[in-house]
Amino acid sequence: MRIQIHKRGIIVYLMAVVASVAFASFYGGPVSYAWLYGVLCLIPLSILYTFLNYKFLNIFQEIEVHKSTKGEEHNYRVLFENGSILPIHKMAIKTLDDRCTLHDIESGEKISLNSYEKKELTSKISCKYAGAYNIGIEKVVLSDPFNIYTVDLNVLYNFRAVVRPQITDVASKVLDIENIFNNIGLKSDRLYEVVPGSDMRNYQIGDSIKAINWKVSAKHNQLMVRQPERMEKRRVTILVEAERDIEAKDDISYLKKRDEFLEFIVSAAWHFGEQQVPVRLIYPSGNLKEFTVDSKKSFIEFYGMVADGIYYGSDRTFNEIHRLAVEKRGNSNEDDTWIIVKEAPQKGENNFIICN
Repeated sequence: MRIQIHKRGIIVYLMAVVASVAFASFYGGPVSYAWLYGVLCLIPLSILYTFLNYKFLNIFQEIEVHKSTKGEEHNYRVLFENGSILPIHKMAIKTLDDRCTLHDIESGEKISLNSYEKKELTSKISCKYAGAYNIGIEKVVLSDPFNIYTVDLNVLYNFRAVVRPQITDVASKVLDIENIFNNIGLKSDRLYEVVPGSDMRNYQIGDSIKAINWKVSAKHNQLMVRQPERMEKRRVTILVEAERDIEAKDDISYLKKRDEFLEFIVSAAWHFGEQQVPVRLIYPSGNLKEFTVDSKKSFIEFYGMVADGIYYGSDRTFNEIHRLAVEKRGNSNEDDTWIIVKEAPQKGENNFIICN
């Protein structure tokens, strides 16, 4: 809450008080004192009127989707309802322009509501950052009838959006992806070599005729085909080292940092998932969670929960993530490549570390 006193209004009011005191002193009588008491009660009654306006004001906000994507436009709707007999005159609204763009509603726009009146405003809206944060209308500005003061009051019911990051190639540009792929390690669960291997199995409808081993088929008296070897790929694990929970989660600097962090994670997961190369993600989501992206389908599942699904539920989870990061940075990981992605790197440190 922020209260602003208008000098011009308060000077006029003080002059009216002085004049009323002088009038009552010289002339006396019920009329002059009734006027004096009315002037003295003006500010307390105005404060009460403002309080009642705010108390009975209801604001409901929504957008058409449960989860949006950074930069996408959606329909936004806000409903103002005056639940009392007292009119609300020229109430100004303040929007969260630093994190969302409302195309048809301006910050500072004024709205008046009669007794029990409802008004609805609609607009296209787009969110500027990935993550989970409040959007739309942040505050209302109420003033007294005589323009002595204005008071900024937070909206009682904020609307919290869940915004997914854009899918980009930002991680592919900076990570040493080719060296990771060229290292020979564990076999892929989904990809197979083009040339058949030495393993045999029974012929099935749809198998290529070229894959049939006629000598083995004659020996077993049934058609046998050579089964392709699983393609060799080095296993990749991404450790998500998110910033520890802070109080100012709606601070714009935090939102920018979280936006870049989520975009990097999604980009890395997409790069591997698109090529059907399994990548294991270890991240905090209340507790320590593990998820494997090995296809476009599994990537979409991970993508749907990453916007609001990375957080620490306890100190224990934070300590586990930190312990893993320290352990993998200091030891050889044999056939497993670890990529540690840090949301809050130290000064002079990259936001990612590749541990082979």
